[in-house]
Amino acid sequence: MPTQRQDFVSLFSGAGGLDLGLESAGWRPLAQVECDADAVGTLKLAALRRAENSPDQAPPLIIADRIEECDPAKLRKQLGLRKGQLTLIAGGPPCQPFTTHGLRQALTDRRAAEVWPTYLHYLDEFQPKAILIENVDGLLSAALKHRPLSLRNAEGGILTFDERKGSFLHWLLNELADRGYTASWGLAEAADYGVPQKRQRAILLGIKGKTPCFLPKPKFGQPGQDPFRTLKDAIHDLDSLGPVQPLSPRKQAVYEKIPAGGNWRDLPLDMQISTMGKAFEAEGGKSGWWRRLSWDSPTPTILGMPDHSSTALIHPDEARCLSINECAAAQSFPAGTQFAGKARSQYQQIGNAVPPLLGKALGEHISTFLKTRKDEIPAPPPWRRTSANRRIGTHGWVMPRDSRPHSFNLKVKVRPDHVWSSISGGGNEESALF
Repeated sequence: MPTQRQDFVSLFSGAGGLDLGLESAGWRPLAQVECDADAVGTLKLAALRRAENSPDQAPPLIIADRIEECDPAKLRKQLGLRKGQLTLIAGGPPCQPFTTHGLRQALTDRRAAEVWPTYLHYLDEFQPKAILIENVDGLLSAALKHRPLSLRNAEGGILTFDERKGSFLHWLLNELADRGYTASWGLAEAADYGVPQKRQRAILLGIKGKTPCFLPKPKFGQPGQDPFRTLKDAIHDLDSLGPVQPLSPRKQAVYEKIPAGGNWRDLPLDMQISTMGKAFEAEGGKSGWWRRLSWDSPTPTILGMPDHSSTALIHPDEARCLSINECAAAQSFPAGTQFAGKARSQYQQIGNAVPPLLGKALGEHISTFLKTRKDEIPAPPPWRRTSANRRIGTHGWVMPRDSRPHSFNLKVKVRPDHVWSSISGGGNEESALF
């Protein structure tokens, strides 16, 4: 554990999950920028609790605004910082432009087109020693320019570079390297760091200078390590449930027929067809449909709608959704964490948050690296069939040169339609699923 506090500014703070994790790793939040009113309320509740526990510590400045509306120069001066004095800027920009459940329009999505240039403006103004970006794994394969799936064929013509998978990440990494950051990227599995939940997220770590800081090594679930924490570990000793999203009588009747750890396959065939509609004929495992959780494994990814038929979070023994406090525990929020707003908003805040224990692992790793300036070059990420068949670990890194092209290093091979297929120095493993 770090013994000396280092300061950070939090952008897109949400419910403060990442910030809580960084704080537990010895970091101090100077400012939190968040535009959602309920999430701001949650941050203020956390500030009150922080003041009770650490009355001598100055509270972070909470700015209830979009980062595009917050002048980074004004904020830097308000915090009394010189350029280059801040240690870390941390935060996960909006994920909707990159999620595989959406249109994946990247910078052609207004939210990304406004946010990412502003984010780079913050880097120019603060010039922090390190940056931490968290996002959905779709960030790693998103294109700069969206071409609809119906036009991704021979009739649509050859994809341009900006339409190829990974071109957004390629653009972002070049922008960071232009500013003197060595940036590594890859996938983190939250369960690897003690979170009782399977949740894969893209992580990007940037360090000023020419020495890369890679993703931290797993601490749970691997040979010789403690086993993954389970739902039972997370919620067995909760003092109260908090609000519970109700189920319709129809859904409740369906779930009463499904055992713990089961899903739609446990229903009679006629009930599968009648309750799933067109989804019954769809390809894929559909493992989230009519899913009931298991006590003895991590939960699936905690989402903002625990009652949706295809992604529900249903208690192993009771025909009900996990409660607010149970979802928060599965996200590794500290016991007693309070969330502002109505129940639906609280569920959404929790589902959007970075698990604090993942934030803690990242914070400890960055802090250690900044002291030693050393990190072990990772092996190619292993194939993890227990984690949705993705490669968990560092996928590559870029080191800045005086001018482009910068030096890219890859630890995975990729498909031909990905921009990295044209970058030399790729790994010699079979293709990763981006």
